[in-house]
Amino acid sequence: MAGGCSAGAGNGTHGPEAGAGGRSDGAAAAQEPVKLKFSIWGNDAQKAMYEGLIGKFEQLHPGTEVEIMTIPFADYQQKLSIMLASRTAPDAGWLAERMIPQLLESGQLVDIAAEVKEDPGYNYPDIYPSTLDIFNRGVSLYGIPFSTPPVLIYYNKDLFRAKGLKTPTELYKEGHWNYDEFLKAARSITNPQQGIYGVKLVRDWNNWSDALLPLFWSHGAELFDSDGSAFALNSPEGRGALQLYSDLMFKDKVHPLPGDELSFDSGQIGMYTDRYSYTSKARAVTDFEWDIAPMPAGIKGTGTSLGYAGVSVFETRHPAEAAEFLKFITSAESMSVTAQYFVPSRKSVLKSDVFLRAAAKPSPESIQLAVLDQMADARIAPGHKNWQQIDTKIQMLLDELYTQSATANEVLGKMEVEVNRLMK
Repeated sequence: MAGGCSAGAGNGTHGPEAGAGGRSDGAAAAQEPVKLKFSIWGNDAQKAMYEGLIGKFEQLHPGTEVEIMTIPFADYQQKLSIMLASRTAPDAGWLAERMIPQLLESGQLVDIAAEVKEDPGYNYPDIYPSTLDIFNRGVSLYGIPFSTPPVLIYYNKDLFRAKGLKTPTELYKEGHWNYDEFLKAARSITNPQQGIYGVKLVRDWNNWSDALLPLFWSHGAELFDSDGSAFALNSPEGRGALQLYSDLMFKDKVHPLPGDELSFDSGQIGMYTDRYSYTSKARAVTDFEWDIAPMPAGIKGTGTSLGYAGVSVFETRHPAEAAEFLKFITSAESMSVTAQYFVPSRKSVLKSDVFLRAAAKPSPESIQLAVLDQMADARIAPGHKNWQQIDTKIQMLLDELYTQSATANEVLGKMEVEVNRLMK
């Protein structure tokens, strides 16, 4: 174990019977392993990858065991909040950008600044400083990012070829990849008789922000005002973007209807929007050829959103051991492994062939075009200390659009009233 601990991590004891110097009374108690829980929302492939890393960590730290706890992303923040309140939370876990403000506000994250900054073997300067901003509070640091992927388009090359269409990559290289071409391709590819749809923007129908923020931003709409104190989406730009989303489903019928779980790997979706981490599933596809491309451009550019996931230590019984585990899985060596699915925050890994050539697909050229070239202008989703309530309210009102019980304009009008109440 690392000797130095921050003020937050160093305050934890190692059990109710810890004596002077943190040692337990009795030989049997001293041999009892520290059991950590590590929460993620990843898929089976990502979980298996972490299990391999955990095996190496446990070999290096024979007195510590780590168990992975998988929670669906749509339920993650709510369940984590409940576990923290009931003192049953994991010791460390993933956090998305929208979850961090609430947990910082409630004081439930451990300061790890000393652990990562004072350990020369960790090489803290290797991490892009801008990716740390959301975790920084003065001299304190409450997490390390491990994935900063831009949202992008996955497309079925076979469906494009069958219709004689230029691919999104080809159109992007020509400077013509925009929402007009996106809609043309979606209409051409859609075949209702065969159950084929031109596009699907949604991974999870309960996760509206990943699907819709790039669409809103590319059309010049903003979720909140500049100081984050008021809902701003009920604007001409926001109404136009939400109407386009509605039309894809109900007018043009090029998008699966709400609740339809048809996935890209079925081969029946022409274009699909997701993070780079989806490659963990896409690489298993053998029935058709696929590739990735940047998001189409609107009047305000691509509107590319930058996904953000970090690892934090929670206020539990074993903060020192959990901080040591955090350092291990966010080290350059571990990020060289996780780079097969995640866009790393370490300079040494992101700029190396370890990331660009992590697997046969996507190609280094596609990764350069759709990932690396998009990161400079990509944006992180805005957060708020009441995000969980805001997120739930927006999702509930979107259900009125999905059931066609309200128009796009009516939905945004209701959102403005209801969300502003939660931003006070």
